Amino acid sequence: MTRGGRLALSLAALVFAGLALFSGLDRHSEHEPGAVGLVPENLRASSWEVAAAQALSQGEAARAGELAAEAVSANPLDPEAVSLFAASRLAAGERIEAGRAFEVASLLGFRTPLVQAYFFDIAIASGNAEAAADRLDVLLAVQPSMAANGYFFSALEQVEGGRSELARRLQEPPDWADAYLTGFRADNASLAARAAFLARQAGEVPLGCERIEPMLRELARRSMRGEAMRLAQGQCPERALAQALIDPGFETLGEDSAFGWRRHGSGDLRISSIGRKEKMVEVENRSATTRLVLSQLVALEPGEYRIFASVAGGPRDAVIASLDCGAPKRPSGRGGSLGRGQLVSVPDCDDLTLGIWIKPAAVPLQLDDLRISPVG
Repeated sequence: MTRGGRLALSLAALVFAGLALFSGLDRHSEHEPGAVGLVPENLRASSWEVAAAQALSQGEAARAGELAAEAVSANPLDPEAVSLFAASRLAAGERIEAGRAFEVASLLGFRTPLVQAYFFDIAIASGNAEAAADRLDVLLAVQPSMAANGYFFSALEQVEGGRSELARRLQEPPDWADAYLTGFRADNASLAARAAFLARQAGEVPLGCERIEPMLRELARRSMRGEAMRLAQGQCPERALAQALIDPGFETLGEDSAFGWRRHGSGDLRISSIGRKEKMVEVENRSATTRLVLSQLVALEPGEYRIFASVAGGPRDAVIASLDCGAPKRPSGRGGSLGRGQLVSVPDCDDLTLGIWIKPAAVPLQLDDLRISPVG
């Protein structure tokens, strides 16, 4: 299927959802086809539109064309009906006929979503990023839900002029800015490109920590830590996320952060932040086995390292660390303990995770000033 055909099907699914939402009579006519003949002509046109959009969203271009033609016949001045007919022609590969029909639909209703989406695609194909961005502004003003369709933003991001237009608009910001920063239906390559674009444009489009946090979380979820770190370094340098270790003094423990410490508490584990000016973390393990209490993603080159921490309140050997690809694994303890400087080996992977484990202890332990140093 052509790119235009795929776009037509994708948009039709959204259009169908919108049409069906606002017309209970149309939903009834779907289940009782004979009911269509019992309603006025203008309402009958709406029924044909719903059926045409549904057929188009299901890839039935020929049937969609027939139904859309019925809608146009019932109400020739309805831009939705004409645009659905145009979309059915586009899905069938009849680009010339589709273009003519979209021109007519545009004259009848400039703000029709399918019309704006079609001319957005034409502008992108011709290299006119400014015109494409203008079309997108209108489209998302009329139907904000289409911001969830990753096609539009990705199309602009892939051309230099499009990236400039996005940067210019994000400074305002437009109504669709939040969708751009939090809608993550794009594939990994598209999301990585978006993060790289926002990192490079930090000077022109300063977003700050709070607005990029959802994207940082999504990048972390997809194990794209390098992309997330570069985005954070550009847009939120005050958190110093580009360092190998985040929050070594446990100052922000418990705050909602994509790359800070993750707590692994349970009924027999207690993990809490203590202190006011000079914060630290207090951990207590009442179980009979060594347990994971904290973890975070880290960025280290492969090799040998020694990890130190200040351990107070109990035995210094009760706290040990692990460094693994992915989920933390229980350490053997052969490299020593954090209180005395534990020797660890760092593997080569993109999802390196530091875990802090505590052995069964009779008293709470206080941890502070974690640091990592290469050996040699």
